[in-house]
Amino acid sequence: MNASKTAKVTTTTSKGVPAAAPADAVRTPQAANAPWLLVDAGNSRIKWALAPAQRTADWRAAAPAFLASGAVDHTEWRTLATQIRAGWSAMANGATDTSHFAPNTTPLAIGQGGQDDGFICPEPAGVWLTNVAGDAAEQAVRMTLQTLWGMASADWLQVLRASDVRAGVRNSYDVPEQLGSDRWASLIGAHAAWPGEHLLIVTLGTATTVEALRADGQYLGGLIAPGPALMLRSLAQGTAQLPTLDAAMPSGGQDFARNTTDAILRGCLAAQAGLVERNHAQLQARLGAPVRCVLSGGARQALAQTLTLPFTEHDQLVPAGLYEVALGSVADTAPRSDAHAAPANTATQTPRDNRRAPGGV
Repeated sequence: MNASKTAKVTTTTSKGVPAAAPADAVRTPQAANAPWLLVDAGNSRIKWALAPAQRTADWRAAAPAFLASGAVDHTEWRTLATQIRAGWSAMANGATDTSHFAPNTTPLAIGQGGQDDGFICPEPAGVWLTNVAGDAAEQAVRMTLQTLWGMASADWLQVLRASDVRAGVRNSYDVPEQLGSDRWASLIGAHAAWPGEHLLIVTLGTATTVEALRADGQYLGGLIAPGPALMLRSLAQGTAQLPTLDAAMPSGGQDFARNTTDAILRGCLAAQAGLVERNHAQLQARLGAPVRCVLSGGARQALAQTLTLPFTEHDQLVPAGLYEVALGSVADTAPRSDAHAAPANTATQTPRDNRRAPGGV
């Protein structure tokens, strides 16, 4: 990027009133074409990513090149604004050499937006959120947006909720809205990454979810089980003599263990692997065709060394799905001439509302 090409910007105060930018506050051409901000509030962390407002020619959902990304624990949500701003600043200045940028720094004051080094975050093209962590998590995200862009940002947030159809994926849940929004986004991201393939999507986090997705985009249903760490913690809390172990600890192999620590680790990982391998075999038999197994989620490494079947890793399925939804929302609302107007597909358009998202994992 040529840093000499810059453009002036303005920001807003904490009350949403336009404020004059400092004389030396500039933004680069990349910032002028502001990206989407995608946020995933999971059970343990709030994850975010910046994605280009227009799909680039080399964009691949199977390996999305986000402009910047990061994550914070829910207890540290006040650092989220600083993290996003730092990632955006590094992106705008061409300073990031990886798509993942997650600094841990002091939180910004509400309404300040961070102007100490002359960089002001431009308004994003839009903000999309998946949230399974409840009202407090959504409020944390809204406060983050207010910190960076003032009160006007209250109208920007689009909360994804599961629906009958979206971005080529059809929902088979008895009550489609009850499917967790993160699982819905993962399905959309996986379908975009491997169109035309049957998929078994396994996400390992606080919970382990297993999703069956047919090649034509039909979601067949899924399963929910305790994640590796939760399984280990439950075993320790429910017994008098067994220790609490970390799911990231090496288990030493897959054979029968000769000490208690390895016995616990291998037992829990074998249970996770058995869940995946059984359902993979069942889905392949049902469909009569090969099924790609996709591993995602922060705890997937615990299982990667135990599975006996081939698998593909993807650590950004939720933001990849959110990105497809965000781009689709622009296409759905783009003006059309009367001569080329097509009937609206109401099944693929979910109206924005302020109701609390249904429960889900």
